[in-house]
Order: sequence, then structure tokens, then C-alpha cells
Amino acid sequence: MLIGDIAANNARRYPDKNALLDADRVHTWSQVEDRARRLANHLVAQGLTPGDRVMVIARNCIEWPEISFGLAKAGLVAVPVNIRLAPDEVAHVRDDSGARAVIIHTDHTERFLAELIDLHPVLTIGPEYETALAAADPSAPQVDIAPEDVAVILYTSGTTGRAKGVMHTHRALLYQAADTNLVTEANRSDVMLATTPFFTAGGMVRTVSWLYLGQTMVIHQRFDPQAVIDEIERSKITFTTFIPTMLHRTLAILEDGPPRDVSSLRRISYGSAPVPPGLARKAMDLLGCDLQQRYGLTECGGQATILTPQDHRDIVAGRSSIATSCGRETPMCVIRVIDADGNDAPSGEVGEIVIVSPANAVGYWNRPEQTAETFRPDGLRSGDLGYLDSDGYLHITGRKTDMIISGGFNVYPAEIERVIAHHTGVDLVAVVGAPDPEWGETPVAVVIPKSHVTDRDSLSAELAALCRAELAGYKQPRRFLFWTEFPLGPAGKILKREIANQVNQVVGNNAVMPVSTGSTKEQP
Repeated sequence: MLIGDIAANNARRYPDKNALLDADRVHTWSQVEDRARRLANHLVAQGLTPGDRVMVIARNCIEWPEISFGLAKAGLVAVPVNIRLAPDEVAHVRDDSGARAVIIHTDHTERFLAELIDLHPVLTIGPEYETALAAADPSAPQVDIAPEDVAVILYTSGTTGRAKGVMHTHRALLYQAADTNLVTEANRSDVMLATTPFFTAGGMVRTVSWLYLGQTMVIHQRFDPQAVIDEIERSKITFTTFIPTMLHRTLAILEDGPPRDVSSLRRISYGSAPVPPGLARKAMDLLGCDLQQRYGLTECGGQATILTPQDHRDIVAGRSSIATSCGRETPMCVIRVIDADGNDAPSGEVGEIVIVSPANAVGYWNRPEQTAETFRPDGLRSGDLGYLDSDGYLHITGRKTDMIISGGFNVYPAEIERVIAHHTGVDLVAVVGAPDPEWGETPVAVVIPKSHVTDRDSLSAELAALCRAELAGYKQPRRFLFWTEFPLGPAGKILKREIANQVNQVVGNNAVMPVSTGSTKEQP
């Protein structure tokens, strides 16, 4: 079975069943299959051949799943692009992946015009897209595709400061779909609500897993708590995914507003951070549904452990030992924790988390050395630190990569440091995460200015402007601190953990911190 077969199978089994809903548009399964075929044939007619990479720069929309299925049917490799990236970051994805074509929303073309010049075709979602589909061959594409062929390259940032492409095959994504449907106890009558972005690992896996059994997916362009509550009531939503911030906002409206009928909702899956027992209890009371937490990373398909609904009920009832856990391994996974020598660590001992799963990616695009380092024969080296307790629950204790998770998005300090270090007034820079009540963490840049800098306010304004120009909104530091020296280790290495501790003490004491001048509103 291949990714494109999901649409074909469901069109054969449930041709008139609603598959996708987006505002006032509805596509049945037969329509999804027809449109995916037409897209595949159109792209082939434009000269694309199996293995070619196609960037997708699009906000959440009803076309996303059919684009995923259509590219898969043509043997093309989808390269989802975060729409919040700066033009320079999009150019890097284009050049690194060797993309030949792009599918993009019309209103994004102006912003990325310079980055699209050498791509063909540039297919804009809107009237042009509909015209292309209407004129295309509706027959099933005749393309030779194997399960081990790469279907998606997802770009994730790394410690080098530049995003790298993670290669997922048809087979791996289908394993992840099966794993997800097992742990969520899904069935084809489920009505799923998609509010988080499709361009992420979770979004791409969602396209496959949430539609694998012939479910119905309702798509929102962005998260809005009032719209979520309205949709649950109107469309009888049974399942959705949140990050804790989204759960907070939704519960606040339910607490303060009139009674709503959300009885159809059976489960919410969340990630990026644990939910405190008090919040879990409130969610169960107000929403009347189960909660489950997942842990994973782009390289493993987004999910490797699950803290089940029963685990959440146990936590609420007082089982504190698993309150900081992200659960136990899923049916398709084996979770190991290894010591510095690569041996399995005893229960309770911290080590690196290793994920063994048929859903793991097969490597990094055009990065053989990093692939060999991360994707080992004995499992995927996650870069995360943690331990397994005596009951097999995984507890995360830190991140080897110093990654920051802000609003559910991974932010790697090296990317931000690379940009700030280019400023002529900066001698040294270290970026760390600081706690934030809304986003979980936000980046803070600690800067040692060069000796000729006398106006730190001006420097702060210039650095903020530089970051706005070159970084996605969620990566931009919310604060700039100016120090005269950094703590150093014996070998002269900057001790970022010590810097983070000092920054967090300042935040915890509610001290006034220099704030980056200018708006930090996220880029569209």
C-alpha cells in the first residue's frame, strides 16, 4: 500500500461520505480521489518525474490532503514549507531540497516571488489551481512507486543553524498511521478537527492517519478557541489535537461563557509539554472527554509514546509518579535509554532516548554524516535526555540540543545566533529559552556587544529588526540582554545551561528585562 492508495481505497468504499470540510466547502471521498488523480496527472504533464521534489507553501486549507495524495500518486516528493519562514529560509529549503516546482497560495506568491523564479510549475491555489485540475486527465496515474520510496521531506532546524530535510517513506508514514489509529482507538465514523498547521510533522502524519480509515476531517485555517467550540457543537467533532496553550484558551471560554454542547468530543491529543493535574481535571470536567499526551520528533514521524486517558485519570486521582511522564511506548515503538557507552541504562538513570520503530524516517536529505550519527542500526538517537521508570514510563529531563519549544514549534538557538552574530555590533551571542505562561518558552538572546557599542537601546532595536527580517516570528527573541562576559568551561566553551539558569532566575523574580524594540508579531 502507498500514501495515494488511502484516497483510492476510501473512494471505493465510501464514495459519497464527506471526507473534508473547510468553511463552506465540502469534498466527498470520490471527489478527493478524483482531484488527487487530476493533480498528479497535471504535474506529470508539466514535465515532473518520480522523485522530483515539490514545495508546498500553503496555510491550512481543504486542498492540503488532496495535494499530499496527488503528489504521492505521481511519485513526487512533498516538501512542506512553514509559511512563517523568512524569504531567506524558504530559499534555503528550495536550494537544499533541489525542488523543481511549488504549489502555493496566491497571497504568498508576492512575499516569496524572488524565491520562486527558477521553479516550474508554480501552481497557485485558487482559480489557477481549479482550472488546472478541470483540464487534467482524471484516470489513475500510471507511475512505478515502491513503499520504500521517499514521499515527504520535512525540514527541521538543527544545531548547525540551518534546517535539514528529514526523509519519510511511504512505508514509514503508513506505519505511523496504523500506530496512531491504534493508540487513539479511531474508527471511520470519527470527525476530526484540524487547527494546527499541515506543514509540520504532526500535520503531515495527520493527513495520513486521520483519513486512513475513511474518517471525516474538518479544517480550520488557524486555531481560534471560540471557533473550535462552535465547530465541536456544529459538526459533532469527536477528536482533535492541541498544545497546552490551546487547551488553556478553550477552557477559559467554556468557563466564562454560556453552556455549550461538546458531548460529541471523545478525546484530545496534545504534545509539546505536560498538562498539570489541575488543568487535566478542568478539561475533563468542562469538555467531558479523554486526554492523551504524545511524545515524538520529526525524525520518528511525530509520535513514539502515549500517556493514555487512563493515565490522566490516574494522575487526577493522585498518582503523582507519572505526572511528569510523557507515557509509555506505542505499539509500533520500542523506547530505549542509553548511557554514554551506548548500553541500556538502568531504570531511573538518565541517558539519551533512542527510538526503534518502523515509522522512523530513513535519514537526512543529502547529509550522510548526520544521517549516520542519528539513524543508527540500533535505533534513532533522539538527542533528548530522560529515563524510564520501573513501569516503563518515559520521563524527559532535558534536551541535548538545547532546543526551545515555543507554542508547540521547535526553535533551535543556533539558527537565531547565526543571524544575530552577523551584526557588526555583536561580539558573542547565546540564545536560551525562558519560561512563558502562554507559549511555554520563548527565546531570549544574551549578547556581549563589541567595545565600540555605547548605545545598547539602538543595538537592541537593530537586532530586533534584523531578526524580523531573517527569522520566522516564533523564532524571534522576545528579549535582548546585554552582558559583559559569559560563563565558560575549562575548554573555553560557553556554558549555555548556566546562562539559561541565570536568565530563568531573572524571569522568575519578575525583574525588568530589556525588551527587543519593535513589534514581535508573528509573520504571516
